[in-house]
Amino acid sequence: MRVIAGKFKSLKLNSFEHDNIRPTTDMVKENVFNKIQFIIKNSIFLDLFGGTGAIGIEAISRGAKVFVADNNPKSCELIASNYAKINIKPNILKMNYLDALKCYKNQNMKFDICYIDPPYKANFGVLAIDKIIEYDLLNNDGLIIFEHLREDKFLFNNAVEVIDSKNYGTITVDYIKKRN
Repeated sequence: MRVIAGKFKSLKLNSFEHDNIRPTTDMVKENVFNKIQFIIKNSIFLDLFGGTGAIGIEAISRGAKVFVADNNPKSCELIASNYAKINIKPNILKMNYLDALKCYKNQNMKFDICYIDPPYKANFGVLAIDKIIEYDLLNNDGLIIFEHLREDKFLFNNAVEVIDSKNYGTITVDYIKKRN
């Protein structure tokens, strides 16, 4: 696992094997960040299911200010160790995604990009998107990036629309915006 581009390009990150933690592949990560390359610099970026911290570090490497949330203690330790490699203390909430979103709401946070990569075979992604919209956490021109299994099909809140969807083997990445 490595940083694809930006300030920390080629930096190797720590990883571990865990049943429900699977880092985003380099191919998916590279394609996602190529797609958002013109909007990421100086953006406020949320890595909602932090996992290893790799997505957040990729965003930092490209100039974003990153907030990360994860409730798994092993993931939080791994995120901290990976952020230590870039000499940055993570803005991390060590709590489940619903509590984290509520906390961001109470802090009047607004994000330009929300990256959602929940455990597969759970409905956490759709619920997270609903809460992001309900709590008004996404800037008007903001983007939600939702990574999930290709075979899974979702019904999204009418307040959002999928503006693009890309398949990478067994993975699909949906790009979602608020409806005008």
